[in-house]
Amino acid sequence: MFRFVNEVVCGFCQGSGVDPKLGSRCPVCGSSGMICVIPPVVTCLRCCGTGRENGDLTCLACEGTGAVQVRAQAAPCTACGQTGTAGIFYCRLCKGQGVV
Repeated sequence: MFRFVNEVVCGFCQGSGVDPKLGSRCPVCGSSGMICVIPPVVTCLRCCGTGRENGDLTCLACEGTGAVQVRAQAAPCTACGQTGTAGIFYCRLCKGQGVV
């Protein structure tokens, strides 16, 4: 099966290729500033596309990319009301994406 692959700007380093906190190579994109994704993708709701949680931690929902892949027929998650969160954790049903 043929899949289209697109690139999005790395959410963790905002495309600079450098970890903004440490000044070293970005651990998510490997200093390229771009992440390869298979569409369709949406901005990660857990980290709001930044790739970070609580300032320094890599977002577990998107693994630091700032974007998450969704099914083409994705529907809003009713368990979390499209927020991607359940209390202080991410929603288990949609895995923090806000869509299922």
